[in-house]
Amino acid sequence: MSWFSVEHLKEKKKIAALARVARRSRGERQRKAAQALADIGDGEAARALLTLAASDDIAVWEPAQAAICTIRNEAAVPALCDALLSSGYNGVKCVLAALTNMESDLALNGLLKALEDPKLAPDVLAALRGRNRAEMVPPLEDLLEELTAREATGAKSRLWQQSLCRQILELLTEVDDIGAIKALHHFLRNREGAPVRLRVQAAHALAAKGLPGEEALAGYVGEKFTDVDRVMLLMECMPNEELLDILFAVMPPNSADEFGQALMASLNRMEPGHWKYIVALIERLDRDNARSALLMWFVQTKAASPDAAYALARHGNTRPVLVKRLVDMVRFEDQDIRLRAGDLLYRLYADKLITEEGVHLVEAKTDEEGKVTDYEYIGYKD
Repeated sequence: MSWFSVEHLKEKKKIAALARVARRSRGERQRKAAQALADIGDGEAARALLTLAASDDIAVWEPAQAAICTIRNEAAVPALCDALLSSGYNGVKCVLAALTNMESDLALNGLLKALEDPKLAPDVLAALRGRNRAEMVPPLEDLLEELTAREATGAKSRLWQQSLCRQILELLTEVDDIGAIKALHHFLRNREGAPVRLRVQAAHALAAKGLPGEEALAGYVGEKFTDVDRVMLLMECMPNEELLDILFAVMPPNSADEFGQALMASLNRMEPGHWKYIVALIERLDRDNARSALLMWFVQTKAASPDAAYALARHGNTRPVLVKRLVDMVRFEDQDIRLRAGDLLYRLYADKLITEEGVHLVEAKTDEEGKVTDYEYIGYKD
C-alpha cells in the first residue's frame, strides 16, 4: 500500500491529507478521498467535508456533498447540526440526508432546532417522517401555531403555509403519544378559523388514534352541539361507531334537539356520500322534530337519499306521509324523479316496511329487456 494512497490515508486517519486530495485531485481518486472522510465520519472529518462542500468549484463540492450524505458516525452530529443552521441551500440537502439516517437523540434535536428557520422547515419536516418520537410534538405544535396565526400575504404564500401545516399534521398523526392527541385537540379548539381542509385532517387524525383520540374528538363536538362546523367534522370521520357511542354517552338529554338541528343543517351542506351517516344519527336521536325536518328535506330534494326513505319508513309517524309524497312524485314529477320515487316505493314494499297501499297506485314501465325505465300513476285522479 502506497504511503500516498487514499486507503493508507484513511487507515491512518490523515484528515488534512485526505481533504487536500479531495480538493486538488479529479476523478476517481478525488471521489474516494471524499468518501474516505465520510467513512471516518468523526467531527474533524465532517468539518473537512463541510468546508469542501462550501467550495465554489462544482468539481470540489459535488463529490463532497455526495459523501456527506453517507456519514453515519454520530460523532459528526454536532458539526452537521451547526452546518445545518449556517449552510446555503445546496449544503442543507446533504446535511439533512446525513442527519435523517441517524437515530440519535442529538441528531433529532438538531433537526427540531432547524424547524425554527422558515427556509429549512419544508425539508426538515420531510426528514422527520417515520420517526415517531414524542420529543417532536412541542416544536411541531409551536410551528403549527405560528403558521396558522400568520396572515398570508398572497395566494402563493397561503399555499406554502397550508402545505407545511398539512405536513405537520401528518407527522402528529404518526407520533404514538398522548402529546400528539393534545396537540391535535388544541389545534381544533384554538384555530376554528383555520382552513377547513386542515381542520378535517386534524379530526381524521384524532379519530384514527384509538380510544383517547376518539374521546378527544367526541368531547370537542359535545361541547357545542349547536355548532354545525363541529358536527360536519364529526361526519367527515364516519363510519366510526365507537366514536358515536362515546358522543352519545356524553350528550346531555336536553342537547338532542340541538344536535338534531345541527345535523339537518349539515345535511344541506355536505356531499351525498355523507348523507347516510347523518340520516343514521337523526334516526338514532329519535326526536320528532328532527324526523319532521328530515321528511321535509327528503321531499324538497325529490327523494335523493334512499337512506332517508328507509329511516322515515321505519317510523310510524312519518311512514304514511312518506308513501304519499313518493306517490305524488310519480304522479307529478319528471321521469328521473318518477323512476327514483317508484323504485323506492317498490323497495320499501319488498323489505316489508310499507304495505301495498300506495304501491298499487303506481305501475312500472319496462323496456324490451324487462328493465324498469319509468313509473306511471294509475290511481284515481282528483
